[in-house]
This record gives sequence, structure tokens and C-alpha cells, in this order.
Amino acid sequence: MKSKQLENTQLKFKKLSGKIQIDETFIKEIYKGNFKHKTDPRRIYLDPFATNTKCCIKMAVDNNNNIYVKSTNTKRLQKQWVIENMNKELINQNSIITSDMQKLYFLVAKQTNSTLCVTKTTINPEASYRNLNKISKLQSSLKEALIHYHGLGFTNIQNYLNLWKWKYQHKGLNPNQQTVLLYFNV
Repeated sequence: MKSKQLENTQLKFKKLSGKIQIDETFIKEIYKGNFKHKTDPRRIYLDPFATNTKCCIKMAVDNNNNIYVKSTNTKRLQKQWVIENMNKELINQNSIITSDMQKLYFLVAKQTNSTLCVTKTTINPEASYRNLNKISKLQSSLKEALIHYHGLGFTNIQNYLNLWKWKYQHKGLNPNQQTVLLYFNV
């Protein structure tokens, strides 16, 4: 997953523009081993009272199917992370951002000088799904792909996300074609 082949075959990321759907999803962290040794460096990420915790994954997609997926390595979305990552380097100015009721998306719209369209999920879930259907399909595809892996931890989640993104962007190819593209960059 950390190979140069995968890095070289990633489609070049373009700034998100036009109509953008933004949402977060949560995946379950599964730790291999029990980490009972107090000097184990992996313990810093582990909740002392739980063996399974959640990690927030931030996702965004625009009309051109440019996908942004990044792990926040926390149990919930935090203001500082949004300020550092969801800014003008990611989103073109004057875009239209569609999201749920997360208050931090107002900050994203303000930073990028964009319009924010908020959908309330509790009042009309069907209308909300229609407005966020592309991001919802991406989230379900991601969770379906990650369910097959065991031992997801904070240290390697972003590599799994990169692998999923590559596979999703090349889903029209058969496995042999994917292998040729991955290893020989043809």
C-alpha cells in the first residue's frame, strides 16, 4: 500500500470545484494484539477503556468525480483539522457546497468563499439522501471495501484509503489490467 507504484498511478488530484458534496463517516478501528506493554508506541492512540474505537474519515466529491478522502485520526471532526485541511488549496472559490448539519462546514464555506447548502437529515431523510447521494454511495463503497481488512489502526488507515480511492477510480478495469497499470504504469 505504501509502494511507489501505487503513488505513481494515482490520478492527479484537482481542486474540487462546482457542486461539492462534503460529509464525514466513521469506521471502526480494530487493533491486532493487546498492547499490554506500557512502552508500546501504539498505545498513544488507544482508548484505555476500549479495544475498538472509531476514526473519523472526511470525504468530499465534486461533479467531475474528483474524490478527497482523508483520515482525521480522531473520534470526531475537530475545528483545527478543518481549518488546516478543508481550505482554498482543496476547494476552488465560489463553489457550491452541500452538506449535512455539521456546524464546521460553515467554516469551510467561509474559508473558500463558497455557498453552503445545508440539508437537515432529521426532518426529511429522503431529500437529504437525494442531495448527498454521491457522497453516500462513496461512503458505503469505502466501508464495504474496508470490512475485509483486519487490524486497521491509526498508523495505516490513510494507506487503506488511498488504495480504495485508486481501486474506485479504476473500477472499470479487470484485475489483470489493474495489475499491469499498478506495476508497469501502462
